[in-house]
Amino acid sequence: MKVLVFDNKRAGSLYAAQIIADKVIINNSVNEDTVLGLATGSTPTDMYRALIEINKNDVSFSRVITYNLDEYYPMKKSASHSYHYYMYDIFFQHVDIHEENIFIPNGELKNNELNEFCKEYELSIKRNGGIDIQVLGLGLNGHIGFNEPGVSQNSVTRKVALSDTTREAAAKYFEGKEKVPYEAVSMGIKTILDAEHIVLMAWGNEKAEIVKKSIEGRISEDVPSTFLQEHENVTIILDSESASLLNRSRVSLIESKLS
Repeated sequence: MKVLVFDNKRAGSLYAAQIIADKVIINNSVNEDTVLGLATGSTPTDMYRALIEINKNDVSFSRVITYNLDEYYPMKKSASHSYHYYMYDIFFQHVDIHEENIFIPNGELKNNELNEFCKEYELSIKRNGGIDIQVLGLGLNGHIGFNEPGVSQNSVTRKVALSDTTREAAAKYFEGKEKVPYEAVSMGIKTILDAEHIVLMAWGNEKAEIVKKSIEGRISEDVPSTFLQEHENVTIILDSESASLLNRSRVSLIESKLS
């Protein structure tokens, strides 16, 4: 696990964007697709802005295939709260990615259609060679994707129940907690850990405690993000605030990027 501490969110986001851009450039040069697992919310917004600028500067995303981590359920794709809306508004409509290469969990399906959809989502990832880089944010309770405490390490894409903590955190986007869905469709922990490279970002003082648990705590289903400790290629990108509680004597974990 490689932990990088940056001066601020913007600097860390630029670094995350460059990790992705470098992979795209390498794969484009040998006519290969790049498969990305993407996250939503406030954490990756600056990364997406940086990728838009990189795309404008002649790094084509025409061979990029994307799989989003999750979507609320039920949720209309056109709803302003949906992750479909978020991804097109923040990123997809601004770059040269092909529509057929965009995959996002479908919150519009009937309940009895979800199992088949989730199986196909997993198969689609495998058909495209697996995820090269999986981008993650970090929930206050350690959720990654919508994998809440108690999740199995062997979980795959499925319908999940959202915790009270997660719904409370989302309330500001829904004009009140009572409007936040109780369920979602999410990639599983196994789906995430199957990625070749995982890049997790976390910003601000409110994430400091869960960052410490994720990196220094024991591996437990009670804190899903601790499962990342078992992956051989994880990059954790933090700002000075989110890294503030880490044990700095563990120098093998910390590469300071503070100016």
